[in-house]
Amino acid sequence: MIIYFQLQYKRLFRILKDFGINPYLGMILGVVVFVLLSNTLFDKIAYFEYVYVIIALIAILQLGKTERNDFLKNIYTANNYLKLRLLENLAVALPFALFLLSKNFYACALSVGLFSLLLSFYNNNGQSNFIIPSPFSKRPFEFTIGFRKYYWLFIIIYAVTAISIAVGNFNLGIFAYLGILIVCMSFYSATEPVFYVWVHSQQSTVFLKNKIKTALLYSFFISLPIAGSLICYFPLKALIIIAVGACGALYIILGVVAKYTNYPNQITLLQVFMMSIGMVFPPILLVLIPHFFLKSTKKLNIYLK
Repeated sequence: MIIYFQLQYKRLFRILKDFGINPYLGMILGVVVFVLLSNTLFDKIAYFEYVYVIIALIAILQLGKTERNDFLKNIYTANNYLKLRLLENLAVALPFALFLLSKNFYACALSVGLFSLLLSFYNNNGQSNFIIPSPFSKRPFEFTIGFRKYYWLFIIIYAVTAISIAVGNFNLGIFAYLGILIVCMSFYSATEPVFYVWVHSQQSTVFLKNKIKTALLYSFFISLPIAGSLICYFPLKALIIIAVGACGALYIILGVVAKYTNYPNQITLLQVFMMSIGMVFPPILLVLIPHFFLKSTKKLNIYLK
């Protein structure tokens, strides 16, 4: 098992190095960003400790994917496999639990720890012929795949919105609204095969504009129940809700145009850093989006003729 964790460490080291950043500096920055972001959200949003527990559980659940667990079962005995799952889950849960302890949310920290132990027995290997109907199949493929893959996350976000309305916590509702828009943006983090682009007989600018229109339209449909509910229950905050929606729309456009800046490869760490700055300071997006748009059209011109 020690070799497995050593390989994971080397893998992380290599990923950071490929992104063009010093691995040790990247790890330190990751910790700093985690602490600062967590602290900011706790200061701004009441009852965020419960959402924080959900976020921790979502992160732990990613370790229960079928492919990786089938692979681990093939190379480890049953006892060693269980020990490895326990250690992995605890490693992911530890930062969340420690931060909750620092905020004196002992029960929530204990819940994260207990759930991490219980989820070590979870392996998402259930096979089913049931396919979740997708309202986005007309224009594949980002939203079709994203919706079917993260439908459970949408349920959680809608539930958080309902809680925010029930307790009269507007900040929690805004967090859910912005969160669902960021989830929609994340659908464009993976690049499609070259063939999926090549089949489009159109100019690169037209291709990108159509992608942006689809992304905004489908994101609007997904987020409308949340925005509408918040406006109904917090009418005095309508301008803030509209502003957050507009900001989220810029995030989504950013995700679309950034996707093709290094196509067919993934975007670089420098580009991720630029995107992060733009998301923290939205006015920068007015410069960043056109920059990425032009860069993407040049990349796409190779495949769209």
